[in-house]
Amino acid sequence: MRLDYSAVIAVDRPDKPLASLEGLSRLPAPDRPREVFVCVGRNPSRQRNRGVKQCQTELVYFLDDDSVVCPGTVSHLAPHFGDPRTAVAGGPNLVPPDASPFEKSVNAVLASWMGSFSVRNRYAAIGGVKEATEKDLILCNMMVRREAFLSEGGFREDLYPNEENEFLNRLMHSQKRLVYDPGAVVFRHRRKNLGAFCHQAFRYGRGRAQQMKVYPCLSDMVHLIPAFFLFYVLSLPAPLALPKDPPGLAALAAYWYFPLYLFLLLSFGTAVSVLSWDRDPLDILKVPFLIFLRHCFYGIGLLAGLLTPIPKRQDGPIRVFKALFKGGKARLTEIKGKGRP
Repeated sequence: MRLDYSAVIAVDRPDKPLASLEGLSRLPAPDRPREVFVCVGRNPSRQRNRGVKQCQTELVYFLDDDSVVCPGTVSHLAPHFGDPRTAVAGGPNLVPPDASPFEKSVNAVLASWMGSFSVRNRYAAIGGVKEATEKDLILCNMMVRREAFLSEGGFREDLYPNEENEFLNRLMHSQKRLVYDPGAVVFRHRRKNLGAFCHQAFRYGRGRAQQMKVYPCLSDMVHLIPAFFLFYVLSLPAPLALPKDPPGLAALAAYWYFPLYLFLLLSFGTAVSVLSWDRDPLDILKVPFLIFLRHCFYGIGLLAGLLTPIPKRQDGPIRVFKALFKGGKARLTEIKGKGRP
């Protein structure tokens, strides 16, 4: 039986190669979407809102331009909407088998408890199907009920990234059901160098802070930990300036380093675990270093987002294209005006 859903992909330019379209074209015929809309612009939240309005199906599947859908993923997601309370279903995004060693190390960090805490489910197929929160789901692999999306007003167009997290919190507080399915998988490449990895962590931290400003939730308090970790790291030289007498003061200073030793112990423990299945000896050094950088730059991003106003999003033109598949290739046809082609 053919699954009746549409796919929406946001992209910054129409001539960009889209791995997501290639992945959709390789799906078995029953798993392919009825229609695919590629929305081009500089405001991804607004682009996706525009794309959903074009869709004619009950279910809409959001993909990033680099999300490669695995066969069977849509078959995992769609049945969850048999429960009328279900508004969203999604699964993890995994590193592809042909990723570079650095990408695999980055993925190990993202999928670890030390690297991502409660959001690690987004980067690893963990456990079984469960009712989810915004910490389990990610927009690059997320199916929504169109009616629920529109009734909630879609994504905030002044918020990016973290627009899906704020949207999912609204749905939860409206008593809607969110589902995490570890069998619903897409592949995505990770950041390919250290600078890009640090910038991504910074953006995620800033986005989380901006989300907390517009829709504060008590559950977001856990995301403040990297900011406190950053302050702690900056304070590490302070005990060196303390006098040696009295002896009790020196002993107290020694205790100040205990959290650092614990962090290093847990980070190297994570690296040993990664080494056991990734087989890259350098991970014993790379993984702890990347965990450290991820939390530091996430903390910097949090502070930047909390201390600066939410930037005004670009309101430039949005072009909507419908993708037509023929012979394994996708051809884009622009939708003129507000209508359909």
